[in-house]
Amino acid sequence: GQPSPFLEPILKKSESVSVLVKSLDHATGPYDGNYHTFREKMMFSSGVRADAEEYITNHLKRPYLGAHVRRSDFATYAHPTTTPSVENVAETIRMLITRHKFRSVFVATDSTAAEKEALKKMVPAVVFMEKDFGHPGVNAVVEQWICALSDKFVGTRISRFTLNIQEERDLLGISGDLTWNHFCKGLSNQTCYKGNWFRDFPTSKRRETLYGSTVERIHASAQQHAGQRNKDEL
Repeated sequence: GQPSPFLEPILKKSESVSVLVKSLDHATGPYDGNYHTFREKMMFSSGVRADAEEYITNHLKRPYLGAHVRRSDFATYAHPTTTPSVENVAETIRMLITRHKFRSVFVATDSTAAEKEALKKMVPAVVFMEKDFGHPGVNAVVEQWICALSDKFVGTRISRFTLNIQEERDLLGISGDLTWNHFCKGLSNQTCYKGNWFRDFPTSKRRETLYGSTVERIHASAQQHAGQRNKDEL
């Protein structure tokens, strides 16, 4: 593939065989129409989607919040300046539950058992993936699809896992304010919003055919709760 526009001038000037660029997570583009065309065709298999949707039916209650909480190396040395603490995450989730009346919260995370236990204690509505689908990659994709179909999503900044969920939600046609939100380190009364770069491209016709009614229900639920909040504030 073509190198990122950011890296191209560096590579042209360098005579090295290899070039190490640290902490440049988003140099994987270019994010343009070509990327969108190929990304739109990349859809999770029907079997994986069925597993995720069955888990939603059996373990979650709508409206539910989808969250990706990246920990491990992000919290320790990769991105400690932008990765919030478990307590920070819990406060933000509680704020979102209060504001949007979520009945369940699905958290996809690589947290330790102790961190999961602490988060569950602080937010009893939290649900983790407890089922093993036989392969780490499948487990991850099932969690991504559960988050993709959530009524609102909040993720981890600079995470490819989070970005993949946001891309899927954009392709599904779910609005940006329900999708492009991130946990903010040190802030519990708001999320960090990042504008979606897919906004200039059409939604996926295939996804619209399969999940159009689900997306309509998500938007209707969001409008209903927004209207109720406005009444409560009067």
